[in-house]
Amino acid sequence: MLSLKVFFQKKYFAPAFFYSCFSLIFSTWVIYIPYVGEKLGITEGKIGAALFFAPVGALFMIPICNRLLDRVGVGRMAFIALCCYCLALFGPITANNYSLLCTALFFWGMAGSSLAISINSLIATIEKTDKVFIMSGSHGFFSAGGMIGATAGSFLAAKLHNPFLHVCLLAMVLIGIQIYFRKTYFYVRGESVEKQKRLIHNLKPLLPIALVALIFMVAEGAIADWSALYLKKIIKIDLAFIGFGYAGFSLAMTIGRFSGDWVSKKLGSWQLISVGALVSLIGFILILLPYSFFVLIGFTIVGLGFSAIVPEVYRMAANVEGIKTTDGVSIISASANVGFLVGPVALGFLAEYRTLHFSFLALSFLVVAAFLIAFVKQQKN
Repeated sequence: MLSLKVFFQKKYFAPAFFYSCFSLIFSTWVIYIPYVGEKLGITEGKIGAALFFAPVGALFMIPICNRLLDRVGVGRMAFIALCCYCLALFGPITANNYSLLCTALFFWGMAGSSLAISINSLIATIEKTDKVFIMSGSHGFFSAGGMIGATAGSFLAAKLHNPFLHVCLLAMVLIGIQIYFRKTYFYVRGESVEKQKRLIHNLKPLLPIALVALIFMVAEGAIADWSALYLKKIIKIDLAFIGFGYAGFSLAMTIGRFSGDWVSKKLGSWQLISVGALVSLIGFILILLPYSFFVLIGFTIVGLGFSAIVPEVYRMAANVEGIKTTDGVSIISASANVGFLVGPVALGFLAEYRTLHFSFLALSFLVVAAFLIAFVKQQKN
């Protein structure tokens, strides 16, 4: 947890808190997905189809956001994107028909993509300027915010019985806090366009980094969506413990991310990814065993192994020689969105044609592939 010390300084806490804002807003939407489905009278299948529009909107926004970052600057863009993300949440919760829901989720995805690219570019720029390691710890704020949002948000939703009011209160609080903090990051711009080559001319160094990001986001998205069902159908765990797999995964992710910057300093990027992949493989071995205790421990170990890898690939992409910070972050954001989109769907298809147990076995082989990529790159460096 040594990485937490640096966030005692307002200049680093303020931009890192964007990640908590991001996850608080996202977890609020997750709470209200059943409400929206019930209000519109649509099936789980139609909800799933509607949710597909969010990552499509996210991918659509990536090149647009890249240009806006050049014009506006990463600090201002982060603040604007947060405001847009808060406002975009009103769309899906107030949609009164299916077409409006799909449209609202497309714009929700655009706003989320803008926020993800902006805040990762902001943190990467601050790291370069101040020579500090805060990327992994900043992502730890996302994990912590998600846990707070899922618990406190559920309590508030039950008390208010009014999604519109809930989102209004959340938006006012988060935007108000960032208005207070904004002077610490508002004028951070990032590199000028002239200093670096545009991404299209120098894509090759980013490919292995993007592939590692894709693999781990596929696995992370799949675990988020399918861990409870795996525990229920394959392990046949008691219903009271069905959420413990993802809870352990999330807790370990939070702890690991707050320690990840220190580990990155000690090991270096590719070695960190190698070690993280090996740790997660131990977790997958336990998950594949037919014993509930070992499976729950396995999910926790996988979370610890995964924790620092995605923040690290953002840091690596932002520091590839000859590529702008925003360009590097954008390609990782694209990989992350594709991973989160493809992962749960692909796992579902595998589960349908084979078994969910086989699907998790396939995830472990993906992690082996990521380990081999990291190991080869580590030997070259």
